[in-house]
Amino acid sequence: MMLNDLITILKYEYTVHPGEYFNVDTYWVKNMTEVKTVIIDQDHVFTKMVSFYPKNFVIYLEQFPDQSIYRTNFPLKKIDNSDSHEVVFDETEKNVFEYLD
Repeated sequence: MMLNDLITILKYEYTVHPGEYFNVDTYWVKNMTEVKTVIIDQDHVFTKMVSFYPKNFVIYLEQFPDQSIYRTNFPLKKIDNSDSHEVVFDETEKNVFEYLD
């Protein structure tokens, strides 16, 4: 899959400004070595990178001095009483055993 094809499937966008906190709870990732990150472009002013997580979850980040833009292929929902978000996976694909250790 080409990067441009990948970016077109990232239809959910979240903008974060300096001082705001943005975190995605990746409870299903057992070890961070499972996450593959590619830095597309980076200098002292901006960063563009994409991270591939298990369960086909993808985050694309464009970071600028005045804001960061996150694009994902699944929607995110803010966790109650938290600054973190959870991924809203397609319920038909959910595996009930993923919650058991």
